[in-house]
Amino acid sequence: MSGQIDFYVDEADVELVQERLNADPEIAFIVPEGPGHWRAVWRLEDARGKTLLWHVPAGPLPLLSSGGAPDTVIENPFAGWRELRRGFHDSIPYFGPSEPRTLLLELIPPGWRGLPLDWMPVSGVSWFGRGSSRRPHPSTRQWWQRFRSWLRRHARLVEREGFEFADVWALPAAQRAIQSGVRPGVGPLVF
Repeated sequence: MSGQIDFYVDEADVELVQERLNADPEIAFIVPEGPGHWRAVWRLEDARGKTLLWHVPAGPLPLLSSGGAPDTVIENPFAGWRELRRGFHDSIPYFGPSEPRTLLLELIPPGWRGLPLDWMPVSGVSWFGRGSSRRPHPSTRQWWQRFRSWLRRHARLVEREGFEFADVWALPAAQRAIQSGVRPGVGPLVF
């Protein structure tokens, strides 16, 4: 049970998704505390852009070593930590390829950071789950299914022309924006 759920969001939808995740007792957000420094928090005021989610019941987060030393775990992610091995993207911490305790949330509304207001990028949430060499915790699989069901209850399916994997969901404000002429994007924004 792994994968990507693509969806469109407008500003009001960002708030809707953020409220859902802020109220979730199983999800913590990983936020930057300076270059290479991170901290877990239970609530987030602005989830626009890339945000790493930690499914807390799945267990502790790994602290990847550098220089051949053994990896350890982050003792208290809510107190913060310094990353020893950096990943490819400075906006999210690196826990190795396909870490099954984390999910990547991307919320990109029209106009965000200078994007055109008449164009809606694809947002989404991705989870590697079974794609990992480490088995995901059963509760993370259950959380993924619950979140996917929640999204599908609040959104409508939008077809993407020319794509075989056409499942893109539009949350309510995004639906209204597309109906009023905002052009839906065809793929995720790379930034």
